[in-house]
Amino acid sequence: MEKPTMVGYILDQGRALRQSFAQRACFVNPMVELFQQHDIRKIYFLGSGTSYHASLSFKNWFEQFIPVEADVVIPTVFTHYTQINNNQIYKPEQILVVGISQSGTSVSTVEAMRKAKSEGYLTVALTESLNSLITREVDVVVPLTCGKEEIPIETRGYIITLLTGYLWAVEIAGALGRLNSIQLQQKLDDAQTMLAHFDELTAEVQLWIDRNQPELLNMERGHIAAYGTHYPTALEGVLKMYETFHKPLSAYELEELIHGPQMAFDEKTYLYFIASNEFERSRIPLFLDWIKENEVTEHVFVFYHDQQTTSPKDLHFHSPIAQDLSPLAFVVPFQLMAARNCEAIGYDTSVYPPKRRAFAHKKTEE
Repeated sequence: MEKPTMVGYILDQGRALRQSFAQRACFVNPMVELFQQHDIRKIYFLGSGTSYHASLSFKNWFEQFIPVEADVVIPTVFTHYTQINNNQIYKPEQILVVGISQSGTSVSTVEAMRKAKSEGYLTVALTESLNSLITREVDVVVPLTCGKEEIPIETRGYIITLLTGYLWAVEIAGALGRLNSIQLQQKLDDAQTMLAHFDELTAEVQLWIDRNQPELLNMERGHIAAYGTHYPTALEGVLKMYETFHKPLSAYELEELIHGPQMAFDEKTYLYFIASNEFERSRIPLFLDWIKENEVTEHVFVFYHDQQTTSPKDLHFHSPIAQDLSPLAFVVPFQLMAARNCEAIGYDTSVYPPKRRAFAHKKTEE
């Protein structure tokens, strides 16, 4: 049996996405039924690390398609600091708390879900491990259909979590009449088309890395910048790069990059920009012109969709991307860059660093 690798899990994402889409009833129906049976007005999405980043996309999709108010809260903050329903607008049964933990063993998420249930809120756990600790603390357990990842770095799990949140949002919207049957089917068709071509999209990223890897390997520090929809993508990109390649990066909402951080730019700064739609593509040239005029750095990479003229340093996706699902596409460059850079320098991402143990997860019985 081959040893599992980070690259291997990333290259398997297309298959996993198509399989999850085909069996979506198992994770969509429980959420649809919850919204049909309860007058849910407020949602808290809880998760740490990768699950937190996915939750930020969940918030965007739920508020786009469903008449609810959604918040994303770090589990420890939820347990010890958040004043839930502080203005008493909602009844407890109108508040839903969703805990996301791929392994089901995240200590802080388990504790937060225990608190939420004890205070009378509806609770859901989204987890790959259906007999894990978190499943004992919630009303409804929903399967995360990513399959177990046998390495510390979560990649396939993040992609499948994103797809899960999107399908929750549009299918609930359809059940509640916020999308009619034609609109819902169009959303599903667009998603299915994108997933059918996901391996081609991944191959485009591979070619981009082939062109640029010598430069990418020399990165010492950098920034990932994106607009609102892709700010979670930037955060996830920073996490993937830092926990593997061990080079410091930071994530910025793109316009915030010019409110101070630009003062620290120099010739060693690497900049990665995400431009997924027409508005974002119209703004990026302003930043590129400023960087060029001021001779700030030559290490600038832009990830585009529907952009015809790019430099060799830029990545232009030709594969079909459903606009609402673009976070699935634009995280892949950061995943593969992290994995392939580590392979190139001989760093094994399949194990924890020597003489170090993880302590964010509880593996034993309480």
